[in-house]
Amino acid sequence: MSFTPLLPSLIMLAITVVIVTLCYLPTRLKTPSPLVNFYWVGTWFFIGLIAAVAGGEQVAILAGYESPELAMRLKTSATLCFVIFVMFGWFRLSGAALVAGVRRILA
Repeated sequence: MSFTPLLPSLIMLAITVVIVTLCYLPTRLKTPSPLVNFYWVGTWFFIGLIAAVAGGEQVAILAGYESPELAMRLKTSATLCFVIFVMFGWFRLSGAALVAGVRRILA
């Protein structure tokens, strides 16, 4: 048995694991605010998730198991969830800054 047909998919799998691991490393950094820390970890989590789905799709294609509909749906939904998460976080952090500013002015 030869590993030659599996070599490209194994290389892509290794690259995907390394990139996803690098995406999760910044989540170990702590920020002073628990709210900012939540969004910091969440953002890197979604970036790692999108990289994992995209890399997994390429590994499956290189191994000869194509499922473009499922991979497209997974990438689209992960990207949409990421955008919603970022926009919700932006509104929440902006609102918290506005409320803090108003409280400081009134105090």
